[in-house]
Amino acid sequence: MTSAASSSLRRLPLREAVNTLRTSTDNLVLSNDVRSVTLRFVAKNSEAGPRQFIRTHLPRLSYSNPNLSINVHRIPDPRAKHKNPNSPDKGAVWENGIMPKPEMKIDFDGTPSQTLPLSHLDGDKILAQLISVAGEERLKSLEGPSSLPNQGTI
Repeated sequence: MTSAASSSLRRLPLREAVNTLRTSTDNLVLSNDVRSVTLRFVAKNSEAGPRQFIRTHLPRLSYSNPNLSINVHRIPDPRAKHKNPNSPDKGAVWENGIMPKPEMKIDFDGTPSQTLPLSHLDGDKILAQLISVAGEERLKSLEGPSSLPNQGTI
């Protein structure tokens, strides 16, 4: 599925959206040792890459990995002008007054978690980085080359 097709997934009727997810040729299956994926970014007035990833790739990723825990943490932006007194951004404060960088934390079973910086990346590059770190190929590379059956010498 191309990025253009996945970006219009939200606009499709439910039946067509599910059919598109089922017939997708993209391999978004992560390895079995991935326990959770957490995205952390500033909700407004920041880089568009994490928001683009959530909008275009996260539905397919969660469909392909139904047992994977995916958490999205939108950090409130204290720079936003609030007209609504019930706004979640009202009273927001950043640590040391510095805007936090967007990041993705991948937790694994049995190995240390990895944090991927998402600064200056668009949605497609974020997906490529996630697949390179946590895709099924990772599991194969950790297991090492498969041993060939021992063939007798003549």
